[in-house]
Amino acid sequence: MNNKPHNCNKTCWNCPAAIFKGDVDFRAGGQTKQNIKTLQENDETLIKCSRIPELGNFKPNVTFEECPEWNLTDKGYMLKNMKVMILGIDGYLGWALALKLGKLGITVSGIDNHLRRDCVMEKGAHSIVPIVRMTERLKVAKEELGININFRKMDLLNYDKLKEFLDEEKPDAIVHYAEIPSAPYSMVSHNHAIQVQKNNVLGTLGLLFAVKETVPEASIIKLGTMGEYGSPLSGRPIFEGVYPQDTTLKWQDRKWDISGEMIPKDTVSFYHISKVQDTYNILGACKYWGLRSYDVMQGIIYGVHTDEVSKHPSLRTRLDIDEWFGTVVHRFVSQAVVGYPISIFGSGEQIKGFIALDDAMECMIRLILSPPKPGEYEVVNQVASLHKLNKLAETIAKIGEEKFNLNINIERVENPRIESEKHPLEVISQKLPNTFGYKPKITIEEEIEKIFELLNTPEIKTKIQQKSYSLIPKTRWNGDKKDSKILEKYIPGTKEFDGYEGILNTEND
Repeated sequence: MNNKPHNCNKTCWNCPAAIFKGDVDFRAGGQTKQNIKTLQENDETLIKCSRIPELGNFKPNVTFEECPEWNLTDKGYMLKNMKVMILGIDGYLGWALALKLGKLGITVSGIDNHLRRDCVMEKGAHSIVPIVRMTERLKVAKEELGININFRKMDLLNYDKLKEFLDEEKPDAIVHYAEIPSAPYSMVSHNHAIQVQKNNVLGTLGLLFAVKETVPEASIIKLGTMGEYGSPLSGRPIFEGVYPQDTTLKWQDRKWDISGEMIPKDTVSFYHISKVQDTYNILGACKYWGLRSYDVMQGIIYGVHTDEVSKHPSLRTRLDIDEWFGTVVHRFVSQAVVGYPISIFGSGEQIKGFIALDDAMECMIRLILSPPKPGEYEVVNQVASLHKLNKLAETIAKIGEEKFNLNINIERVENPRIESEKHPLEVISQKLPNTFGYKPKITIEEEIEKIFELLNTPEIKTKIQQKSYSLIPKTRWNGDKKDSKILEKYIPGTKEFDGYEGILNTEND
């Protein structure tokens, strides 16, 4: 069994300190593996190291394990004095990742314009887990964790300021969380749809130009979503971005090899359409300019715990429960805590991918420490488990009743969304466990119990009760402005479920 760190055999080709010399053309990104292999075998390809200039010109075949600039950690080899910039650092994911990277000894910087706080306030809601101002967060992070974060309040669309900050910090990796992450929000009105697409699509496009002009060697870790793929009714597997080797398309009496081609997208909201546009813009930037990027197609993230955010009340990351920004696990638990029925949309047969907050942060760290090669665009499906929503409601009800003595009912309501409610789902997620050494540490039951523990405290329970009206879905995809009718109420444990079950494939072919 190979117990070596996942990135030990990465080489100068992956290192942001490598300065390639001569006529090296990285164009044709997204399908570059063969191109890069050819370049790697080319004896004429030489580099200089910006960290050790006295080495002069040499072949880019030094591994991270061999290089004195990469130190071994329990997350793999890490570049000395590594710098990471987080876009959207004030958010649910951005703040949790900033603290975790800082504790690893990585120099963290970040930007945010607090748009998420404003959008949630527009709904008349707020983070159910109290969060303090960024100035207080930064102060407590330094006092409690010894972390200094260079924060700049900034709109991603401010191109000149973004370029200036990138040039000032010169990050080795850039994590892009600075988007409006809500399908319902994008469906409220034409103004909301335009705002989402403008912020997400134009913000990402501007970022790509800014990276090209300031830090083209930095890797971009972009948060995508499993929602880009939809739920194919054919039952075909959802591969990681592209069709695998030896995939053929047959039609009439002809067939084609479509290995390496992007798999189809089937979005379920204007927000998800913005993410698909991001995908193609990033692919293009890798193809045209030799940028490098991981596009992380992420399942639904849930949870309230990492060691860092749980260290002090002022280090807590936000947690939303409103119908615009509250994701399904958080919404279900909140309903259970205040005595509302857990409300599932339509049949509840929808199957979704999930990953706990702490596990998601572990994945991101491993991607940051293992950069792609120049010109390489690679998709990673970041999913730890698949769950049918009606069964998820049963799990949450069982934990609430057995561990917290709550009396919980479940109800089905009219589905405000336009989506397939009954569908197969097979997700391929092979890269994280097999290439990057990721293993899930947290079961969904364990994290749900932690969510209950936090949300059932008197202060937070009161906050949920005060904003309980925001739990009710009012944003309908067809534009109607009305509440969803109750279709059925039932007691947990009294129904039998059949139909499709999700399949998560994590084993290498």
